[in-house]
Amino acid sequence: MKVKQWIKTCKQKCRTWLQDFRTWQQKPYEVKPLSNEQHTCSTCGTQFTGNYCPRCGQSSIVGRFSFKKATLLFLDVWGLGNRGMFRSIRDLLFRPGYMIRDYLSGMQSAYFPPFKMFFLLAAFSLVVEHGLDLGLYGDREQTGNQQKKEQVENATKEEKEVKSETNEKEVKSETSKKEKIDDFENNYFKDKDGNYKPATIALVKFVLMLDSLNDKNPALFSLLTLILLTVPLFFFFRSSPNIPDLRYSEFIVALTYTSNCYSIYSIAGNLLDCGLLRFLAYLMVFISLRQLSGFSKSRLFGYIVLTVIISITVLVLLFGVWIYLIYLDM
Repeated sequence: MKVKQWIKTCKQKCRTWLQDFRTWQQKPYEVKPLSNEQHTCSTCGTQFTGNYCPRCGQSSIVGRFSFKKATLLFLDVWGLGNRGMFRSIRDLLFRPGYMIRDYLSGMQSAYFPPFKMFFLLAAFSLVVEHGLDLGLYGDREQTGNQQKKEQVENATKEEKEVKSETNEKEVKSETSKKEKIDDFENNYFKDKDGNYKPATIALVKFVLMLDSLNDKNPALFSLLTLILLTVPLFFFFRSSPNIPDLRYSEFIVALTYTSNCYSIYSIAGNLLDCGLLRFLAYLMVFISLRQLSGFSKSRLFGYIVLTVIISITVLVLLFGVWIYLIYLDM
């Protein structure tokens, strides 16, 4: 009986917590109320009532420097010291669609600008993916290489025989794979004379162009991809239940914030090497669009599938134009 009662109380607490969480999600950000106390500005000496000096903008509460304040000043060098940045990250993690609706409704000073956050997250994602080499691990690499050499030299003859057998198996499997790839290329990508077809050359150039654009300008590549998706998706979202008169410019801002939500979860997944966070990155895109629009799950999923189909069709058409231009050059 005690176990059943404990389970029942746990369920009630979980329900209460979920209700409070959903209420917090849908509740817009509340600005700090005005102070009725009389203050004297520590910068210009103006006497005023409120939270900020009307003459110079100095806060009424200055206080001594704390570690938190020093950290904000340090981040302010790169434009990150604004408290709206941390509030935007928090809301994009837990209430992205509602936050985007609040921003579009006019609550813009409470949140970090979407495009500025987009490029900052793109730069930070590039650092996380490729790493930051400061040359501090050169000695460790040399000692590690020496240890590996010693381990190879101290290997027994039996281990070498096992390695040779496994190497022979790997060579055989690689040769068989190579033969299959060669047969596939001869059947689909090469002509009778053994030369690559013009369509194959165009496909390789098109893929290399997109890959180089993604490597050199990942933020620009993401922005172009985002714009490519906005056009067909806006056709379905222009009259959503929550925003019946959505404009295209507003929808671009909304999708930029949605992309920022995806980047935050994706960066966290890459830093922690967590597949669950990477999966949540894709799931949060769906959740953001649902909270923003108010569509049902099945209807929103259908719109996203149609958007992907339309985008792929546009890419195929662009590829066809690219092949045509290659033929003109030849």
